[in-house]
Parts: sequence; structure tokens; C-alpha cells
Amino acid sequence: MKIKEWFTIKGIRSEIKNIHWLSKKELVYNSGVVLLFCFLFGVYFYASDAIIALILKALGMN
Repeated sequence: MKIKEWFTIKGIRSEIKNIHWLSKKELVYNSGVVLLFCFLFGVYFYASDAIIALILKALGMN
């Protein structure tokens, strides 16, 4: 498909037909995965910060 044809109504309709919309089940699953990773990264960064703070405190740099 040429660029010029893509900007026509016919071209836009053909592109819309190629869109894959998620089902409710897929959307819930993907949202859960994102929330889980956000939680895990939050715990990881909190723990990393706490460990670094303990190390600095033990060295008397805090």
C-alpha cells in the first residue's frame, strides 16, 4: 500500500480491520502482570535502598 493510499478513507478502514482488540480476559491478565511487576520492582528498590543505607550507616558515612 502506498503512503498516498493510506491517507484515504479506504486506506484507514483497511488499517482498522488489522487492529487486534484485547478480550476482557486478556486485558485483566495483562493488567495483573503489570501491577505485579510494579509491586516487585517497588519492593526491590525499597530493599536496595535500605541495604545501601545500612552499609553507609555501618561505615559512618550517613
